[in-house]
Amino acid sequence: MAAPPDEFHLERFLPYLVHRVGSRLADGFGVEFDAVGVHLQEWRVLSVLNEYGPQTMGDLARRTSITPATMTRVIGAMETRNLVKRERPVANQRTVFVRMLDDGRAVVAKLIPQVIEYELRISSCFTAAELQIFKSLLSRLFHSITADEEDAGRLAG
Repeated sequence: MAAPPDEFHLERFLPYLVHRVGSRLADGFGVEFDAVGVHLQEWRVLSVLNEYGPQTMGDLARRTSITPATMTRVIGAMETRNLVKRERPVANQRTVFVRMLDDGRAVVAKLIPQVIEYELRISSCFTAAELQIFKSLLSRLFHSITADEEDAGRLAG
């Protein structure tokens, strides 16, 4: 573990830096999402369903980092617009799966080229090798944080 810094400097404080970047990244998606009538949280749901297929509500919440209560509202709004459908398997009526509908697939097909272009534009300050390392480090940081949360949940439960 690294030694603690002698002084606190906001501009070098990791949570501050990550939040600033995350906020700006989210703002940058606005125009593309507005054009197809989805919000950032809805895009996150659609992209997970596109990548992994039908998911339980809990798995969607975990994969998108959206709280379960908010996820229920997001899915409800998406369902009224025929982007997704909630279903209960016959074998397990307690489980709710969400699957993407044709209208949702059309939104994803329209947005994927735009989000890829956005990623290329915002990551142009990195070489290909730097970008690969940066993504790897972000993934490691995320897994470190979520492992801590999962451990705390197991200890409390």
